[in-house]
Amino acid sequence: MKTRNFALCALGLAAAITFGGAATASAQARSDTRIPVRKDQPAPAPTVTDTVRIVRVDTVTLRGRVDTVTVRTVRTDTVTQMQMLPVQKLPGVYFGLGAGVAIPYSRYRSSTKDGLDLQAQLGWFPKDAALGLRLTGDAIFFRNRDTDCPNCPTPRLYQGAADVLLRFPLDRTSKLNPVLYFLGGGGINKFQNFLPYRNKSNAIVTAGSDTYLQYPGLNLTATQAGDKSIFFSYEGGLGMDFNAGPAHMYVESKFVQVQTTGGPSRYIPIVAGFKFY
Repeated sequence: MKTRNFALCALGLAAAITFGGAATASAQARSDTRIPVRKDQPAPAPTVTDTVRIVRVDTVTLRGRVDTVTVRTVRTDTVTQMQMLPVQKLPGVYFGLGAGVAIPYSRYRSSTKDGLDLQAQLGWFPKDAALGLRLTGDAIFFRNRDTDCPNCPTPRLYQGAADVLLRFPLDRTSKLNPVLYFLGGGGINKFQNFLPYRNKSNAIVTAGSDTYLQYPGLNLTATQAGDKSIFFSYEGGLGMDFNAGPAHMYVESKFVQVQTTGGPSRYIPIVAGFKFY
């Protein structure tokens, strides 16, 4: 029995040694086999880049208790409401009355003193336009110089003028509603008891048939004075319109040059008054 078992163990051991050697030889044969390499290998697969988003959740732990904190953003919007102030009216057709003083200029003052100027005017502007027209009538009551001719009559001047006006509203939302304007034009003039004088060129200036011939030191005759009675004038100046409560007022000044005989006679009127429209 023991002989049989021994024989079987010997045969099993021989079979195991034989199988192990065959496996080792097969493995060596495979390792010696060359792997064929082809030049036209397929292109490698494209690399895919993945974006990883990391979301962090913060948890506030207060004394062992887990609380969720919610933050609310409050935005305050400021709404500005624009309130348009009423625009003051500009005159279209208007009528004006004023008074002031007329001041003789240069050598004209050697025979004539300042006098009262009464004025009336009628004007027109197209609706809110800058340019307008105006007719003006003035009655000027000059005075004689008491030291040179105490017995001379009081000289007077009556004038009618037509002017072009250019106006510039300064603040139409203000209750004052100031409007600056410039004027320029010409007119016709009629003198009464014009007092003659010598100008800078030493020429005697007269107003034709309306000249006072007995002025001391000049000894004029009617022929020397001439017979002209209407004289043309040029003028230019500026003024201001404004509101004073419910009243519409104006103040203006201009330079007037009357083409009298022997040379021009110049004066400056300054007038203030009311406008109605």
